[in-house]
Amino acid sequence: MPSYLTLRLSAVGQVIVSRNRRLGQPWRWGRVVVKALVMAALGIILTSLFWAYADLQNITLSYQISQAQETQKQLLDMNNKLRIELANLKAISRLEKLAAEYGMGAPQRHQVVKLP
Repeated sequence: MPSYLTLRLSAVGQVIVSRNRRLGQPWRWGRVVVKALVMAALGIILTSLFWAYADLQNITLSYQISQAQETQKQLLDMNNKLRIELANLKAISRLEKLAAEYGMGAPQRHQVVKLP
């Protein structure tokens, strides 16, 4: 490669470097602004993700609460039905009819044992 071409390329390289140096000083504030904008955008994105996650958790918990309330309602209904059935099974008139079917009657005086 001829030496004048090498000199010419090195001169062009020096011009480019010197132009870059000239442009480097004003961009010092530009870099700060760009970093600040990137940090602000990152903050907005992270805040949005946090809000979306919190909203998802709220919806999930609301769904679980409604399911638990429905289960509670069903259990209370079943409890009421079982109490009614127990009262019917313990009814004196029903027990007297069953005793008559099995040949039972009122106890005799000698059949009663008094406990102290």
